[in-house]
Amino acid sequence: MGDLQWMVPPLAMCLVLTGIHGYLGIHVLSRKVIFVDLALAQIAALGSTVAVLLGYDPEHGDATTVYLFSLGFTFVGAAVFALTRMRHEKVPQEAFIGIVYATASAAALVLLARSPGESEHIKEMLVGNILLTTWPAIGKTAAVYAGIGAFHFIFRKQFLAISADAEAAAERGLRVALWDFLFYASFGLVITISVAIAGVLLVFTFLVVPGAVAFMFSDRLSVRIALAWGMSTSCSAAGMLVSYFGDLPTGPSVVVCFAGMLLIAALFYYVRAAERRLVALGRIGIGVVVVAALFFGLRMFGKGPETHGHGSEFEMLVKEMDSADETTRIEAIHHLGTLKDPHAIPVLAGALDGAPSERVAEHIIQILPTFGDQAASVAPSIEKFAAQSDDPFIQLEAAETLLRLKKSSGFDIIGKVLDAEPPLLVEQKAGALLHEMAADDFGIGKSEEDDAREAARQRFATWLSEKGRNARWREDLHRFD
Repeated sequence: MGDLQWMVPPLAMCLVLTGIHGYLGIHVLSRKVIFVDLALAQIAALGSTVAVLLGYDPEHGDATTVYLFSLGFTFVGAAVFALTRMRHEKVPQEAFIGIVYATASAAALVLLARSPGESEHIKEMLVGNILLTTWPAIGKTAAVYAGIGAFHFIFRKQFLAISADAEAAAERGLRVALWDFLFYASFGLVITISVAIAGVLLVFTFLVVPGAVAFMFSDRLSVRIALAWGMSTSCSAAGMLVSYFGDLPTGPSVVVCFAGMLLIAALFYYVRAAERRLVALGRIGIGVVVVAALFFGLRMFGKGPETHGHGSEFEMLVKEMDSADETTRIEAIHHLGTLKDPHAIPVLAGALDGAPSERVAEHIIQILPTFGDQAASVAPSIEKFAAQSDDPFIQLEAAETLLRLKKSSGFDIIGKVLDAEPPLLVEQKAGALLHEMAADDFGIGKSEEDDAREAARQRFATWLSEKGRNARWREDLHRFD
């Protein structure tokens, strides 16, 4: 369970994000502008695209400039949304939000067509990677969100009045357009920061799902905010645990937990509000049976291995390894792993040498240890791939595969990863792997202090040069010695 310390910073960041999004989600649902965060996120991405095309590189010292471009475009979007609210609207504002989203998406695609190599920067912004978050980043984000929260608290009467009933607020003399702009500007600032950290899916979930549950069970603002925060905290923690123990992607795992909680809350609300609760429970039971029947019924249509002749499944999978579709290749890789046929080893080695993407190569590396010592012949291909990759997580996976194949060259790869001063999460994973394979983590991943991290890297480097490269696998110890 000590390994769960890896998940503490991402969980802390989730709680920071949910703190502000739980509150803003109440406003979004009151205003009935559910997809405004997606539109603002796409506008921010358009700003990043423009900055990159103007020559700014976020990976080489221009990250602040690119961020300011994103923020500037977001403020323009805030002004558009503030001006498109009509007192006696014939066209719902959600329609204008959809138009802005589609336009910003199309404009970004047109601009990226002029520089397709830069699209990865925008993808990173929209997808985010909450696992790489650090305590300093958490502190800075919390400070910014606290400032925005204080701003909303000071002017809570104006913001709440406009969100609840803009026409009534205008009749009382409030300048609706101005306060709308201030709301969307502060909201856009939050979205620009949050999407870069956690990605669009997770941010949208933090914003809408807790608020939707809160709206079901209370009409009081304070209770709604408390419910939203409580749900966000529990679902974030549950999603992190599911991700860790199931070895699943973190963001989607958290989103699925939120969806599950929303379903449970909706069913509870349905039963509580029903005049005849036993009838409502019966309907839910029938629904569960129908869904289960559909699920198992669909499984009957699966194409089982018995439909192929002897040896034809292996040949079919080998052909699929040459497919142009990445998902088909990955599925074939895992099916070959389940067959445990040693003839698959040279096929996987060749696929690794000519892998069209790091994602395909990563799945090959993950599956090779299932073949046992027979896969040791693939070690040169793994070492070559690790040398070509610049992703520390994938390099560390390559090192782990080599060590599980009883090749001490995996220690060398760990050394190169650590020399590049990777994120703390990578060091923590490396420390756990070294503890398992060498009975000593050398202090790797145990501290966030720069001096301590450097001292730990030096201890490992000394061990590697003196002993690690010549270490031999001990079957009795199940590690190197």
